[in-house]
Amino acid sequence: MLNERQQKIFELTQENGKISVRKLSNLLYVSEMTIRRDLIQMEKEGVILRYHGGAVSKVDHELPVSKRLYIDEKEKRDLGKKASCYLKDNISVFLDSSSTVMYIIPYMKQYKNITLITNSVKSLLMASKYHLPCKLLGGDYYAHDMCLVGPMAEKEAEMLNVNVAFFSVLSYSDEGIISDEDALQSQVRQMIMKHAEKNIFLFEKANLHRKSLYTLCHADEVSVILSSDD
Repeated sequence: MLNERQQKIFELTQENGKISVRKLSNLLYVSEMTIRRDLIQMEKEGVILRYHGGAVSKVDHELPVSKRLYIDEKEKRDLGKKASCYLKDNISVFLDSSSTVMYIIPYMKQYKNITLITNSVKSLLMASKYHLPCKLLGGDYYAHDMCLVGPMAEKEAEMLNVNVAFFSVLSYSDEGIISDEDALQSQVRQMIMKHAEKNIFLFEKANLHRKSLYTLCHADEVSVILSSDD
């Protein structure tokens, strides 16, 4: 988990793409030695890449879900809290394999007879801490995002009639296009969306005003869109 200073280093690296130790030292008012120690730890955590004299960013989808979970943690917690108002007793809830929707899980323990359905092994493990009933889709295991995808996952997803489905993907454009860089995960999401009573998308600020390779849907096809800008 990143400390407050390392979180700021991560944000500056993302904003600039590439940034020097000297510039980070000046911006954060700490020694260059302290910055170098931070960068060494952050590279071990897999959230940045170092070069001689500085660091370069990794784009969001290159980070494994175990690392993304703790990036922009406060923003994700706030979105999870906003999304929790759509929970109630006696419903089925689908969570996709994104790190953002995992922050909804702690709120689920407040309700009776909620069944969690997901293709995310990481979400399953988190749900087990709260003793929540959980169904995991089958399929091919994708280690980077600790989730199950492919024909089996898609077939099971298409058969489901969940009450509420929560998703978070890489991009939401100004034209209302919701898109992602991962075709296999997008296909599982599309199967769930077909029969869900309510489809809710969560977007962090960094995912607004942009477009990724694979279109998932249009904003008109979604029940609710929640963002950090709301």
